Amino acid sequence: MITVGITYDRVKWEEKALLKAIKKRNLQPRLVDSKEIYLDTLEEPEEVRSTFGDIVVQRCISHFRGLHLAAILESKGLTVINPFKVSEVCGNKLYTTLALIKAGVPVPKTLIAFTEKGALKALDALGYPAVLKPVSGSWGRLIALVKSREAAQAIIEAREEIRNALLQIYYFQEYVERPPRDIRTLVVGDEVVAAAYRYSRVGEWRTNVARGGVSKACPLTEGDSL
Repeated sequence: MITVGITYDRVKWEEKALLKAIKKRNLQPRLVDSKEIYLDTLEEPEEVRSTFGDIVVQRCISHFRGLHLAAILESKGLTVINPFKVSEVCGNKLYTTLALIKAGVPVPKTLIAFTEKGALKALDALGYPAVLKPVSGSWGRLIALVKSREAAQAIIEAREEIRNALLQIYYFQEYVERPPRDIRTLVVGDEVVAAAYRYSRVGEWRTNVARGGVSKACPLTEGDSL
């Protein structure tokens, strides 16, 4: 029987649903708590497989923990979902932007800088207001709506003081006027299979649920395909 491992750092409803789906397909599930393990880079593939299973569904909330787990497991020949490369690209806004551009998907105008001086030049070229995002991160954390050069200087100076290498990569995007909501879609192959509206709360421009946003079902219409 094929064993499907799930690496996690917290069991949420999604992991429970995955366990149920694995059992429904007559496969053997295996839960692996990433907080409790260590990995030997010289360990034989079969020994790694005995711990993690034949296929591994990577479900760690921590992006970097999951990314490094995927790298090690794939080096031992295990199939990891999502694969290391997918996690690497999707966990970095710049890498994702470049992949979307290469695939011909429209994206907001995006400028990148690596120093305080370059960041201010980029903002002058982009115009205000502009959106500053960390290249890695989620839940709307450390995202700023920069409305003026004076505000930009204060925000950039604060980031420089943090001395975090990823925060020294300045990722700016044009501010897109929209209703107080955005649309998130789930695409499988060339088919849109689900979508959701995300509404920002009053007084907040970010739509992240972690920032008080509300998510509601978005009905699909005929022709929702890529």
